[in-house]
Amino acid sequence: MRAKIDLSKGSIVKNLLSLAWPMMLAFVLQTGFNIVDAIFVGRLSAMALAAVSLTFPVVFLMISLASGIGVGTTSLIARLFGAKKYEETNIVAEHAYIIAIVFSLLFSFSGLLFAKPLFRFVGATDELMPLVLGYSNIIFLGSIFMFTGFISNSILRGEGDMKTPMKMMIIATIVNIILDPIMIFGFWFFPAMGISGAALATVIARIIGCMIALKHIFSGKSSFRIKLRKFKFKFQIIKDIFSVGIPTSLSQSAMSLGLFFMTKIVSLFGPFAIAAYGLGFRLDAVAVMPAIGLATAVITIVGFNVGAKKLERAKKTAWIGAVLAFIFMEAVGFIFFIMPAPLIRLFNSNANVILYGTSYLRIVALSYGFIGISIVVGAAFQGAGKGYPAFVLAVLRLFVISIPLAYFLAVRSGFGVNGIWWAISISTVAAAIVAAIWFKIGTWKKGNHLEEVPEAVSV
Repeated sequence: MRAKIDLSKGSIVKNLLSLAWPMMLAFVLQTGFNIVDAIFVGRLSAMALAAVSLTFPVVFLMISLASGIGVGTTSLIARLFGAKKYEETNIVAEHAYIIAIVFSLLFSFSGLLFAKPLFRFVGATDELMPLVLGYSNIIFLGSIFMFTGFISNSILRGEGDMKTPMKMMIIATIVNIILDPIMIFGFWFFPAMGISGAALATVIARIIGCMIALKHIFSGKSSFRIKLRKFKFKFQIIKDIFSVGIPTSLSQSAMSLGLFFMTKIVSLFGPFAIAAYGLGFRLDAVAVMPAIGLATAVITIVGFNVGAKKLERAKKTAWIGAVLAFIFMEAVGFIFFIMPAPLIRLFNSNANVILYGTSYLRIVALSYGFIGISIVVGAAFQGAGKGYPAFVLAVLRLFVISIPLAYFLAVRSGFGVNGIWWAISISTVAAAIVAAIWFKIGTWKKGNHLEEVPEAVSV
């Protein structure tokens, strides 16, 4: 048993792009889940679209928890492959599945129990609440498949297999696209389920994607040989996964919590502003796909090279990845900047939603490149086994800068909704600058018990 590719050798750019492009496509398709839902739900009404927008922070929290555990798993497995400790990767995978199952059950139970007061806090009115609950309860019930699917993909990424997760997302997205209109509007013997149909279509698609990933891992096609019947619990492995996974989950959960508060501020300006903010966030999610694809590759490559004691190569990987992410995302941001109204009209034709959504893209889109820097640099820390910088950067961006500034500009200074959009943009640039300085200082090298050795580095 060994890693499918030796990431401590060869061109860094080639390794980055060869690992990143499948993940870019996979994450674009994953985001397609939300985009497709928004397009079809937007055909129902602006109120239905606002209801889905209100649920998105909670859905994002679920994704944050699952991806945090996944990042910790990927980082640890990649470092073990780099250190040629192949048998230990199987044990890590087994523990990751146990964590995923426990977290998914806790999330489902808590979500179903506290959904109503939670969404009431975010800003759901009596009119919106039935729509919100009709969507969110189905998502909560299907969370185990989302958690398990995330972990399966993270295990595969740890060995450098990016194509299997891509294939899983292609199939799942196709299923979602087919089922969405059928279950939302009704067709043949399927009844029209409205907003609940969108949630059910998403859960079914995730179930199918999860089954594909599990079949690949347990059929012996991967490098892993998982034998759950011989499972022996080892707390140190949980600790190692959580050392990266918990701060990563906290950083992404902080983003979810930040979405709660930002949505609360936006809700002061009515349901059309909420709908526009939800659409803007979904378009942001499309824009960050190049950076997330590169970040996923950076976690694996940096982790592999830290395990192999090639710290100089790990450092160059981080900087090259950050530059590529900036270029790709700024290009997407420019496209969004010059054609905002047509993009918003894809989802909803309401004049107020278009007005608010257009101003969002005109103000926020050109800061996308800086989001790319933050994401990739944070991923480099994670690959090196340091999860806490991403959490600190998320808190800085959201709770120290973005949310207070949004309230001040929008409410106290009278800039209205545009003040919220400017706060988002300013906080993004500031966080990227802090991230770059922090990584350059070199704290990511400390505490991993590896000595940096001179090496020839191919770019």
